[in-house]
Amino acid sequence: MQPGQVRDGFRITAVTPLPSLRATAVRAEHVKSGARLLHVFAPHDTENGFAVTFPTPPPDDTGVPHILEHAVLGGSRKFPVKEPFFEMVKMSMATFINAMTYQAFTTYPIATNVKKDFFNLATVYLDAVFHPELKEDTFRREGHHFALENNADLQSSLTITGIVYNEMKGVYSSPESLAADEAVRRLFPDTPLGRNSGGDPDHIPELTYADFLRFHQTYYHPGNARFFLYGDIPTAEHLAFLDPVLREFDRQPVSIQLPRQSRWPAPRRLETEYPVGAAEDTGAKTFLTLNWLVGDALDPADYIAWHVLERILLGDDAAPLKKALIDSQLGADLFLAGTDNPGHEFTFHVGLKGSEPDRAGQFEKLVLDTLVHIAGAPLAPDRVAAAFQQLAYQTLEVKTLFPLHLLYASNYTWPFDGDPLTYLRMRDHLAACRQRYAADPALFNQLIRTGLLDNPHRLLAVFRPDRTVQAKRDAAFAEKMATQRARFSPEQI
Repeated sequence: MQPGQVRDGFRITAVTPLPSLRATAVRAEHVKSGARLLHVFAPHDTENGFAVTFPTPPPDDTGVPHILEHAVLGGSRKFPVKEPFFEMVKMSMATFINAMTYQAFTTYPIATNVKKDFFNLATVYLDAVFHPELKEDTFRREGHHFALENNADLQSSLTITGIVYNEMKGVYSSPESLAADEAVRRLFPDTPLGRNSGGDPDHIPELTYADFLRFHQTYYHPGNARFFLYGDIPTAEHLAFLDPVLREFDRQPVSIQLPRQSRWPAPRRLETEYPVGAAEDTGAKTFLTLNWLVGDALDPADYIAWHVLERILLGDDAAPLKKALIDSQLGADLFLAGTDNPGHEFTFHVGLKGSEPDRAGQFEKLVLDTLVHIAGAPLAPDRVAAAFQQLAYQTLEVKTLFPLHLLYASNYTWPFDGDPLTYLRMRDHLAACRQRYAADPALFNQLIRTGLLDNPHRLLAVFRPDRTVQAKRDAAFAEKMATQRARFSPEQI
């Protein structure tokens, strides 16, 4: 295939050898619908992967991307059964089958060694995302609905339930999950990266059926789709398979609002609480984190340098920042330590769990003083070499479910209109970073100064236990449910 060639409704836009993967990347665009496609053709690998990914920036904290991810798999035009997903799992030889909602995109991947199974699974997924039934009963079951606490007692109290609602209540019951989520999202207060794509249980019930349908209509169009394919099935077969599905759709403009977070002029502090039992000991249960917005995830030079720096500072028990934190005894153990990649911008975090609220100042001073000390002296070459080796091992190792690892790598950039091949070339980026360091041994010292010490987009977060929070929340919820119950007639109940 050659760039510019049109085949089965697709225009080939680029053909790129990927020698480190023993593969060739074919990129194409469906002329009629606007769908984009990347096929990493690997003739040596019989495990074929398929995924369709949609950028789905959350408009609020109702969890509409997450609820929709569940609901599209609840019956479709060709497969009008309640749960085709579970029927697929029972009959398939797939090595992987799932659907996942990330902070700013939703993806539907499969992997299998059986060609017929591959196309059967892809057929079900394509019909699910482009032609779901999305009945109101499905929305209520997967999202939220009112129910009696005891269905056998018509006088029992009203409550809220739903698959995603209950799932997120479970997430919100974990202090570690809450503390980590807050630390990352609060760095992005003005963008969709600061909202909860999974859904906040306090806000999930605000989602209406009409808004749910509108979200699907807006974002689940082929013009917003990225098709990722991997394996030994020839590209021509994929194009011939996808064209009849996509030609039903005309191009439709999709406006994805994912602005960059404006940088803060000064550091901020957040102190919030999480519930514990009324008789529970609150000692040594505080989470302390220092968090920075540091870089552009679409820039591989920046991204790789930060990942090397993470391992220099925190990669093992002798790493200088990790050792200082452990030796300080300000907390029981490290928490949320290193880089995080919620979207097209990435963050850096240093945290402790098992601490106390009044140690926040000492914690912040320790981290900053330690960074000043590290930045002010030459880094030991063997420590830097070990950091490069750690990163190389973690990113270049051929892992099980290899198609999924390549999908994840492409999704670091592609949902944000970046080059999907960027992080499929990790070997090249690591080599380039090594060359930068060889030419400038102070590279990582300077990164500490500019990215951490002199960066005012910093948040000190204190997440502390509180014995009264749960009782207050329960009382407010009971009052809300009593008010709602009074609006229902006996027949509605």
